[in-house]
Amino acid sequence: MKKTNEKVLMSVIAGMTALQGVSSTMMNISATTSHVANVKQTMTKSDEFESKLHDAKNIVAEKKIDFNSAKGAYSVASKQLEILQAAYDARNVVVKQNYQATYDAIMNELQPILNEIESLETQINDSKKNLEEQTTLNEQATVNLEQAQKDLDAKKTELAELQNKLATLKYVADLTTALETAKSEQAAANEVLTSAQEKADAANTELTNAIADAEAKKAAVEEASVAYNNAVADVTAKTNLVAEKQAIVDQFEDENGIENARAELETAQADLALAQNNVTALQETMTQAQTAYDAAVNAQQTAQTNYELAVGELETAKTNLANAQESLNKAQTDYEANQKEIEDKNNEISALNAQIANAQSEVDKAQANYDKALNDYNSTSSPLEKAKKNLADFESKYATELSRLTAGSKGFYESLGCYDVLKEIFNVNNDSSSRGELASYTHMGQAGDATSLENMQASIAYLKEYDKLRKQNGLSTPKVSMAAMAVAQVNANYAQAEGNHSGVYGYSENLAWGYGEAGTGASPFRGWYDYEKKQYEAGNHKFSEVGHYLNIVNPDDETTGFALQKVNGVYAQEFGYFEEKDVVMSIDEFETSFNNYYNNLKSVDAQHKALKDAVINASGTTTKDDTAVTNALNLLNAKKNALTSLQNQKTDRENSRSGLETLVDEAKGSYNQAVQNTKAANQKVEEAKTTKANAENALNSAKAELASKENARQTASVNVNTAKAQAKEAQNKVNTLNDRINNWTANTEKAEKNLADAKDALAKAKTRKAQLKDTFDTATDEHKKASDVFNDAKATSEDANAHLATAKENLSKKDALRNAAKKAVDTYNTASAQVESLETDIAKLANTITAKEAEKAKADENIEALTADIETTANEKAKVDAEAAPLKNVKVVLKDVLMNGSKADISTVGNEILTAKLSALQVEVDKAQALKADLETKNTAYNDKYNEYLTAKSNLAKAEANHAEAMKALSDYLNKSDKNDKTETNKSANVGNSVDTRKSNGVNTSAQTALGFYALSGVLGLAGVAFTGKHARKED
Repeated sequence: MKKTNEKVLMSVIAGMTALQGVSSTMMNISATTSHVANVKQTMTKSDEFESKLHDAKNIVAEKKIDFNSAKGAYSVASKQLEILQAAYDARNVVVKQNYQATYDAIMNELQPILNEIESLETQINDSKKNLEEQTTLNEQATVNLEQAQKDLDAKKTELAELQNKLATLKYVADLTTALETAKSEQAAANEVLTSAQEKADAANTELTNAIADAEAKKAAVEEASVAYNNAVADVTAKTNLVAEKQAIVDQFEDENGIENARAELETAQADLALAQNNVTALQETMTQAQTAYDAAVNAQQTAQTNYELAVGELETAKTNLANAQESLNKAQTDYEANQKEIEDKNNEISALNAQIANAQSEVDKAQANYDKALNDYNSTSSPLEKAKKNLADFESKYATELSRLTAGSKGFYESLGCYDVLKEIFNVNNDSSSRGELASYTHMGQAGDATSLENMQASIAYLKEYDKLRKQNGLSTPKVSMAAMAVAQVNANYAQAEGNHSGVYGYSENLAWGYGEAGTGASPFRGWYDYEKKQYEAGNHKFSEVGHYLNIVNPDDETTGFALQKVNGVYAQEFGYFEEKDVVMSIDEFETSFNNYYNNLKSVDAQHKALKDAVINASGTTTKDDTAVTNALNLLNAKKNALTSLQNQKTDRENSRSGLETLVDEAKGSYNQAVQNTKAANQKVEEAKTTKANAENALNSAKAELASKENARQTASVNVNTAKAQAKEAQNKVNTLNDRINNWTANTEKAEKNLADAKDALAKAKTRKAQLKDTFDTATDEHKKASDVFNDAKATSEDANAHLATAKENLSKKDALRNAAKKAVDTYNTASAQVESLETDIAKLANTITAKEAEKAKADENIEALTADIETTANEKAKVDAEAAPLKNVKVVLKDVLMNGSKADISTVGNEILTAKLSALQVEVDKAQALKADLETKNTAYNDKYNEYLTAKSNLAKAEANHAEAMKALSDYLNKSDKNDKTETNKSANVGNSVDTRKSNGVNTSAQTALGFYALSGVLGLAGVAFTGKHARKED
């Protein structure tokens, strides 16, 4: 069962001084613990102050002895270091001179060879560049040659198609003859049309004149007929008048004449009334006839106007039809021409599609070749790329280990999974300001720091020595605690800087400065254990003087931790207890665990450095042979350019075709519209013809109606005149009879005279009748002739118009034939021109192919020559490289000699002169390294002496300050009161010279002990141990 101990602050400083010619060593130890018995004494306050003053004075004297001793030792060490440093510097100059002389001797032989190698490499690189250029030219020439051959094949195919097309056409002479014939027939048809038009115009003019003449002759006939009829009537009337006059004469001569006259008067009077009534009736008939005649005249005028309009509309319609037919012919020609162009474009596009398909196949093939070349190139790395990849892969795989190389003990704690428990020990921002301040002295993982992996590994030997000592005393060894290890590390770093215990964590602690390796005479356990054990066994049980030993053999300790800081040789061991979540293990387990961790990191580090060196060594070999990739890429680009060119040509053709299709659509629309317009115009012509025929029929009907009405009007006029004449005659007869009856005798003579006058008038009337009969007959003949002329003119006009329509139709056909013939000739000429152009292109392409073949042959020749030149130069360079290799090896050996002296192997150097120089350099390097080792030893001794000097100086200053403080305390007390005040105090077995106020329950005491001469390998050593704070241990 474990007991609970209360540990108060203890500070034990054990100093050992060994110097040639010095017979004594002073050691300061301070300690308080439950291991030291307390003594209760009673003394006066004055005695107490005087005792303290006396002790302080003795300490000052002691510290002055220590200071003077340390100062002398430091001065001697400084001088020794200065002498040795001068010797080392002089030897180092000799080494550098010998090294430079050897290096110059090597380079005198090697540099010309290196220059030659550089020259050969330049030649090879230049040849490779030229080879690449020639290869590119060769590949481009191949591409151009292939493209030219494809273009030639395409041109030949197009030429064959055109020649086949020409073969389907007539000979050009026949086509030209057909065109000329069509032109002549067109011109003849045009002349026929012109003549027919002239004849139709003349016939129409004659018809118009004949119509006018016939109408005039008809009017003359009608007028002559009226005049003749009037003359006939006049003869009849005059004949009747003669008869009447004769009857009157006869009546006068008759004996019954008067009576007969009176009877005749009655009859005449009755006839007069009848005639007057007849005149009234006939005048009404004549008025009606005149009205009908006037209407017929208006109707004829309207019909004439309509006829003339119909004739004009027919001519306009015929003109429009001719224009529409011409537009139709033009639209058809344009449409067919555009269709031909589209057909040509489609043929070109089809040919281009075939070429594009071939070109795409070539691009796909070139792409596959390029992808393969690129894949092959990427799958083979340059030495530098391989080295970099290996380094990157390694750094990725071992990122954790590489980061832990500089992480110090933190990485090891992390590997055990306990760093989260321990990290506050190293946290400068710890909630406890004292712990944070303590952590600030630690620089995790830095070289020399207690947390460095090297120092942590070195602690194992001290733990094993501790384990050995425990076993010698029949004690079990406490477990190695990671918490205790962490506390030991921060305390060791603090002690290196401040030369004292931190007093922060509740562990028992041993500290030492200036000692050496574990298990040797320089181990801190020589002071902690060996020396203090002898003191303890000799009967000295004061903890302040044997506390280190008691901590080492304390049977109650559960855990321990060890740390060292080699900068000034600081060693710290913690003794403690089990803590929750702490990781503990035996010393052997700790050794195995840590060494496995450490060796793994070192192995990773060595591999990492080797991989980095491989990258550096491969830095001059960064290039790979990319000739195949470059050639494949150039060929691919050339194939793509050829494909793009064909695609652009196709796009141009398609754009042109699109434009032509637009024109075709427009031309088709124009053609369809022209067809509609022609149909409409033809319909208009037919409608106009019908309208004209109807108008002509209406005009003829109107003319016939007018003639009929004219006859009726003339008849009515004649009848009215006749009736009037009859009425007048009846009136005259009545008047005559009245006069005759009333003047019978006188009238007898008169009657005879009237008879004679009547007969004379009758004779004149008959003469006029005969004359008018001749006039009527002549007018009738003229009218008949005019009618014959009209009929002839009408027939001629109709025939001329029919010929005119036929001529127009024939001209339209001839125009179509002429256009077709011209189109055939144009097609032939276009095809012939294309054939000629293609033949020229084919000849040019043939020349191009010949030139490209020559270019390719020349490039092949150059490639062959350059390849041979590269091979020859490379072989020559290989020989020179082989010649340079031994000298390069000597350079490597030279560096090895500079670093390792006689340990370096120079047996591989075949040159006797260089071997001699290297051997001489080895001797000088060995001497320099021996001086360097001695210098490092002296430098360590110097540092030790200097630190002892500084410590002694500090201790003297502190002792003097304590002496002054004690004197002041006594003086103050004596001046304060003359009262004798006795105070009961608890005194330890030794009187202390300092009080640590950092802990209320801790008291430090100090005792000066004169030790016998203690020499420890000529090394000045200082060791310290402290128990800090109050801690309750666990119960069993």
